[in-house]
Amino acid sequence: VMRQIRAKFPGLKIHLIGHSFGGRLVTAAADGPANQPPIKPNSMTLLQAAFSHNGFAEKFDQSHDGFFRKVVTDRKVSGPIVITYTKNDNAVGLMYPLASLIAGQNASKIGDANDPYGGIGRNGAQKTPEAVNGILGSVGSTYQFQSTKLYNLNSDTSITGHSDIAKNEVAYALLTAVATT
Repeated sequence: VMRQIRAKFPGLKIHLIGHSFGGRLVTAAADGPANQPPIKPNSMTLLQAAFSHNGFAEKFDQSHDGFFRKVVTDRKVSGPIVITYTKNDNAVGLMYPLASLIAGQNASKIGDANDPYGGIGRNGAQKTPEAVNGILGSVGSTYQFQSTKLYNLNSDTSITGHSDIAKNEVAYALLTAVATT
């Protein structure tokens, strides 16, 4: 669908926004199918995304890149990638890594940044050199969003749970990313 829209309206800016498993969906959409040129959305915002915090990683286990590493290295998003994360997200912080543990996978500490099966909505993008750590600020905060960078925005003081994303601070960060494109 995005390819058809881009073909019909080549100057139209496309901004992908996904919450929870929708974060994985929009990241997969940005990655696109193999053997086809990327759509290159103008920005992507992941709100408490439910996929591995190593998804964008470079050699997360000293051997393998994250599943979505090519989104970063091949610059499949032309503008910034903004990621909200918080320790207050029990769905991604506890349930996501517990499912991995139940499946027989061992975790050092359930859900935290040292857990090999932790979620991006709990810890931000880990082992990703292009990731910049910051804080989800108040409305009017200054962000220095740039193309080809991922922005891990610690949202502990604003987002109190997995679905608590309808916040002015979240909207401001998202719209600031959109405005940089």
